[in-house]
Amino acid sequence: MFVRIMTRAAVILLVLILAGLSGGGTHAAGQKRKAVPVAPQTTASAVQPAPSYTLTPGFSVKLPDVALPADVPLGQYRRVIRPFPNWTLICDENLEKKQKVCNISQTIVGPDGATVFSWSLAATLEGQPFFILRIPPGVGPNATLGLDLADGAPPITVPIKGCDAKICIAYLPVGQRLRTAAAKGGPVQVSYASDSLPNAVSFRAPLAGLTAALSVI
Repeated sequence: MFVRIMTRAAVILLVLILAGLSGGGTHAAGQKRKAVPVAPQTTASAVQPAPSYTLTPGFSVKLPDVALPADVPLGQYRRVIRPFPNWTLICDENLEKKQKVCNISQTIVGPDGATVFSWSLAATLEGQPFFILRIPPGVGPNATLGLDLADGAPPITVPIKGCDAKICIAYLPVGQRLRTAAAKGGPVQVSYASDSLPNAVSFRAPLAGLTAALSVI
């Protein structure tokens, strides 16, 4: 908000102009012109804030889709989303502290449009890359999650760390096998099964586009 502090001369001139516009017809008719009161000089402390308003009952302002951290003031948080082939780069930045955190994510949906798998490439505080893998909560914490990199070696087995009402989650450090697979950009065969599923779920997730997203961070 920008506040302009008028000088005494500017205030007097403005009042005279307004009085002339509103009372010009009366003065021309020959009536005696009333003295124009001089407005008091305005100071910065006397400027009043804009009046508040109340929303219509039943209506509300939609909150942003981005969940702000508790210690970041409004207006000091920025999210940048950059789509790449098969992957999306998301960077959240604390403008006040000049801190930026990025992750690269991919989501796979099934024939019915429901999410069956998602994974994000992130980094530890020490800078070590790792994948966060998510599968539906109905799979349960005892599920077996496998990644076949098609490199001739056995599939990577990833244990489920835990589940809540929305997802089951697992973590996978990025080793040399995953680095090589990402550089080639080939598909990964993802599969999981559990006692709560009637059948095992298996599908391909493309690594193509991951290195392009990494190159701009």
